Amino acid sequence: MRFDAKAEDDFAGHSVRMAPFHVCTGCGAATADGRPVFDHHTDALDSAAARNPKLKHHQPWCPLRRGKNPQDVPQEPVLLAHQLRTEALRVLLPAATVLVDEKIHSFRAALRLGVDHHFGGDPQHLDATLARMPDNGTGETRHFLVLFDRLPGGTGYLHRLTDPAHFRAALADARRALLTCPCRDEGRLACHRCLHRYTEERHQDTVSRLEALGIINDLLGPVDQDGEPVLGEDGRPVDLWQVTQLPSTDLIGLDKQVESDLEARFLAALRTWTGQERDAVLEESSTASGYLRFGQGTNWRLTAQRDMEYTRTDFTFESTDGPKEYVTVYLDGHRYHATRAHNRIAADCDKRNRLRDRNHVVFQLTWDDLELFEKGAAAKAEPVWPPYPRSAQDAAKDWYEEMGGERADFAQAVFANPVEALLAYLRDPAKERWGRRARALVGGLMAEPAALAMQADHAQARQALRSALEAYGAGLEPSGEPVTGDGAVLVLRATDSYGLPLLFTVDASDGEEPEAVRWSALAVLDDRNEVLGTDAHKLRWRAWLYWSNLLQFLAFAGGDGVQLAGSRASAFPVDVLAVTGGIGELDSLIAVRRPEDTPAAVREAPSAGTGTGAAVAEAEAGGSVAERAVARLLRDAAWDEEILPLLEEDEPDSALTRLARALAEHGKKAPVCGFELGERGWPADFAWQDSGVRIAVVAVPHGEDDEEARRRDKAYADAGWTVRTAADWLDGLDSLAERLPDAS
Repeated sequence: MRFDAKAEDDFAGHSVRMAPFHVCTGCGAATADGRPVFDHHTDALDSAAARNPKLKHHQPWCPLRRGKNPQDVPQEPVLLAHQLRTEALRVLLPAATVLVDEKIHSFRAALRLGVDHHFGGDPQHLDATLARMPDNGTGETRHFLVLFDRLPGGTGYLHRLTDPAHFRAALADARRALLTCPCRDEGRLACHRCLHRYTEERHQDTVSRLEALGIINDLLGPVDQDGEPVLGEDGRPVDLWQVTQLPSTDLIGLDKQVESDLEARFLAALRTWTGQERDAVLEESSTASGYLRFGQGTNWRLTAQRDMEYTRTDFTFESTDGPKEYVTVYLDGHRYHATRAHNRIAADCDKRNRLRDRNHVVFQLTWDDLELFEKGAAAKAEPVWPPYPRSAQDAAKDWYEEMGGERADFAQAVFANPVEALLAYLRDPAKERWGRRARALVGGLMAEPAALAMQADHAQARQALRSALEAYGAGLEPSGEPVTGDGAVLVLRATDSYGLPLLFTVDASDGEEPEAVRWSALAVLDDRNEVLGTDAHKLRWRAWLYWSNLLQFLAFAGGDGVQLAGSRASAFPVDVLAVTGGIGELDSLIAVRRPEDTPAAVREAPSAGTGTGAAVAEAEAGGSVAERAVARLLRDAAWDEEILPLLEEDEPDSALTRLARALAEHGKKAPVCGFELGERGWPADFAWQDSGVRIAVVAVPHGEDDEEARRRDKAYADAGWTVRTAADWLDGLDSLAERLPDAS
């Protein structure tokens, strides 16, 4: 292993840079990092291959030196290792120590210092290393500091440390040496007289005497700077040393450690991030609290593990200036929240919704989110963002741009790691702006939606949502033909790139300008036991948390964003949603739990909308994103699936193509293409023949003497058809649109 290059390999739970030997299978010559291990000429062969400097260390009989193709003579990577059977002492480490380099390497060196002082002399055959191994019961990781004897079989030194009294004495000796080391008066973190002599060169600038003292004091009890014990309320020294005999560390449960592991990792990530930002500072006043300050914007007090009667938050950010704001962070491990053994999906929803009605913005992060935030592309976890393809992402950016936002800002805040979204909100907690971002995010789903209700009124929207939720609750997809009415609401469903179903509504009761359209969305996660435990469901669970983090801001933009478990779906009261005429989901939660804060009046009912054809006629090309999106939903799918792709490939600028685009945007029914009339088969490019309408679009005659065109037009006229060329119909487009049937 090498430590002078980027770590790209995993070995025994650590990220390292492997440096194997590459051994020639033809002759046994070895190279390391592309250079020969033994760099000398082996003979005086004068062939071209032999004179190749890259081959000079190979043996004379090597096929490579005789001109053979290198692909036919593999160079096998070889790692050298040896097994040592000896005495070792494993110390199970707390997560908060492992994830901070200053703590773990300082404690590692301090333990060696204490062992030397406890045994006397300098037992150089003792060494310490870090080790990790999976926990069979939970699948999580256990972290150990291993103190071992370099001599085969051991020398008996370490056996004494299995006695708790001797181990405590070694820690006490280490503390005594650290407290009296001269470097405490030299303004140095540590020195060669205490920790540096037991520390690898690459960690010399990391270890700290004070960090080591802090860990030892947490184990033994606090002392002052002179080593005198701190007295408790009873006047006796505070003693924190407690020992329980167990046959194996396997019996030490990791349930609490896993949660603390995530918390420690989040804090470590926050420290790293603020260290790289010019306008952000993290001030830690203790292990349970601190302050996150920005050069411009809101400043926050950070508290760990705050009890809220019905839930315990992992971190709470409380604004320290301006109106009081709260941001609650949950760090969810998949194994303890979304598996068959620990299915807390529905309960998590209930608890976090109760926080939202108390003016808390809730962010939910996972282990994978933190890994991706820390390691980026080098992380093993798969990101669940962006949640849909590039075309849908562009559509969402269009929405946001028409609302007055910047495309780049939208992508950085929304199509981002949930940790980055959290930090972006803490930097700029403008709920209205985040509400617009949430609306644009849902707008991206308009690229490929399935309609449940078109131009619906409140009652129809309510029934469509209720039916869809009942289906999702049973683990089924909503089915049936979409309902069509005379209202101004679209009820749609879509699935993101990771299989998460989403219901969403578009309410244009107040107009179709981007700021007037109101959006609502429900993210529904199947939580039946039979679907839990798969990699696909884990991705959907993470996507569900990602969507919920952002959809909550729809409540601040006239709509609703709901996080819902499938087991609760059929019982969800859709009547409270703004799109169904209710007061809104968030306000309904406030009404139930804080009646004194209930709004004085419900939102006004939306006015009735226009019919399908009229609605699309107002959504011509060049309108707003909202108008164009509504037009795409209401027009006949045959235009986009069958007609326009062929026309735009063969004749993109022709009159026929322009006519097809215009009629599609007007929401008109698609025609029969390549129609033929009568026994002679008189051709027409487009033809409509139903509901008393007989209209055809025919090709342009080849000059004034085109007899074939004249006879064609007469045949159509005799059969009761109105016939014109595409250019002529474009001149009378409004008249044509009035006569043609709307898409159904």
